[in-house]
Amino acid sequence: MAASSTMCRKWTSSLIAQFLVLSPDQLTPALNTFPSFKEYTSSPGRFRGFCSDCGTSIAWRSADYTPIFDLYLGTLDEEWLVDGEMGKTLAIPNGTQYWLQNAIKGVTDKLKGGREYRTEGPDELRDLDSISKTT
Repeated sequence: MAASSTMCRKWTSSLIAQFLVLSPDQLTPALNTFPSFKEYTSSPGRFRGFCSDCGTSIAWRSADYTPIFDLYLGTLDEEWLVDGEMGKTLAIPNGTQYWLQNAIKGVTDKLKGGREYRTEGPDELRDLDSISKTT
């Protein structure tokens, strides 16, 4: 998954925030069992997790949809990312892309694959096709 929102860019210090969408039970031990894992409310009902020791951006979650959370790919240990098929599989965005209304033309709008969403609205996520048909 990838996100192009301004907040995600600033939070991750990168043009595209890449993350894994996980169920809380897929990560053991749970993030909240680590004393250095902290969260802050980045917008109503939205939480960003970070390491209070080093400041690393770790995760994002929504109070509206608790079965999943986003774990930033850059937080994975090198053994999973470097010199192997797993790293390639994880690092190539082939799932959903969010906040494409903020894409940088000719740079971050070149990723292809999966569903594309222009924005996140109060009525769930809206895909680019439905936005362009109504505007």
